Amino acid sequence: MQSWNRDDHQIAQAERAILTFTGGRTLILADWQITENAPNPDGRVYAELRGWAANTGGAGTAQDPCTMPVESGRAQLVLAELRGREALRDLAVHVGVGYPGKPFPNTWDHPGALATVSWLARRVDENGRQVPETEIGSTRWTDPGTGREFDLEAAFLLDGEPTGSITWRYDDRWQGGVPVLHPFWGDDRTPAFGDRLLITDRRLVPATGTPSGSSAAH
Repeated sequence: MQSWNRDDHQIAQAERAILTFTGGRTLILADWQITENAPNPDGRVYAELRGWAANTGGAGTAQDPCTMPVESGRAQLVLAELRGREALRDLAVHVGVGYPGKPFPNTWDHPGALATVSWLARRVDENGRQVPETEIGSTRWTDPGTGREFDLEAAFLLDGEPTGSITWRYDDRWQGGVPVLHPFWGDDRTPAFGDRLLITDRRLVPATGTPSGSSAAH
């Protein structure tokens, strides 16, 4: 990916990746790059595809905000066509969008939406051998110790804290075999910076006000 922190940043002639999501939605990323993180403590290796969104709506100004063809948050990637690499297929991914500072008035040939699509590339054991992964993309989880079932698509609050600001939601991250919840501001679909909580934290209650988790039948 070329350096962007300059007045003449352009993507018109840059290489493009075409990403197709469920529902036929398409995101085109210009000047893309793929990076891969080191294994986390659970052995999961996450990869990221980043690039400048080339099929947005709007000019990216206060009067004409940039609109994305795909919402931020969890999504199902059907196909990503990447010249020179094997295509990506059928992946549970996360879409995030940032807007690095650009010149004013804007001299770029695009509104400056830097999109990141991340996914679990593989999971490895302590010796680096690949092991099966069955948790990513799940929508429900049962605590093996208590039998309580959790809805991984639900939003949670910390008991006693006011509503309307931060909620805690699952974002396909795990710790020790337990889903991790991330803080989200308002209606944002990309996690905020801050602490992470295990879904089994007893201070958590669903945003509806009912107890967090239900007994699963066994």
